[in-house]
Amino acid sequence: MAILSDEQIASYEELGFLDSISILSADEARAFRDEVEKTCAALGGRVTRLDGPHLYFRWAWDLSTHPRILDCMQQLIGPDIMLKSTRLFYKFGESDSFVGWHQDGLTEQVKDAYVPAIWLGLTPATAENGCLRVVPRSHRLGLVPHVDVPNVDNLTTQGATAQVPINEPHDVVMKAGEMSLHHPLMLHASNPNRSPEARIGFSATYSTPALESSRTAIAWVRGDGPRDRFRITGKPPDWSMEEAVAAYRADNHQILFAK
Repeated sequence: MAILSDEQIASYEELGFLDSISILSADEARAFRDEVEKTCAALGGRVTRLDGPHLYFRWAWDLSTHPRILDCMQQLIGPDIMLKSTRLFYKFGESDSFVGWHQDGLTEQVKDAYVPAIWLGLTPATAENGCLRVVPRSHRLGLVPHVDVPNVDNLTTQGATAQVPINEPHDVVMKAGEMSLHHPLMLHASNPNRSPEARIGFSATYSTPALESSRTAIAWVRGDGPRDRFRITGKPPDWSMEEAVAAYRADNHQILFAK
């Protein structure tokens, strides 16, 4: 089913991002948030980031393979779609957690347009609560230099920070259940949450079969393609919460906690 118009696809190619794409109903957004809250509570502490939750928690698999998301991906990259990675970002109200300016192409080890990412809000995203920020057309810069700038409040992997001037950033303000898409070379970041309420977002990266390598397990979520180049996960997780938490911790996935 076509979700994106021709005008939206042209805008994505021109600007490097799209926003305010309606994906979840209000009831769906609430239900997924409830599952996130249960998961974070089971993991203990004030969880601010989880990596790869779709490999362990059924809610994350169901969210990252939502038909409307895959329909959007099919319009952008074609019928054969791999789920490459997922992340949960949880910013508590009045917290200092932020995401430094970076390109996903650095951490995902790609620079081509066939590996786009989504950001889907389970709460409203506003400038006050630290919504996603992007630099329109920055995907045309190519992969820019990054350096590690350690900061306990930075939710980016290893604190990797882009070393280029940031000009005229755009705040991606969206309702709960809405999604943005961005090119792997899009410069993006987010500020701390200065509101009293939590800001919760789910991110996922997809690819065509042109992907040559991946540090994480690949899930074929629509269509098909080569399976000899990747570590494949073929079906959604089917664990109890206790089993999923134990497996997640045993596999040493990144968990960040707020102070």
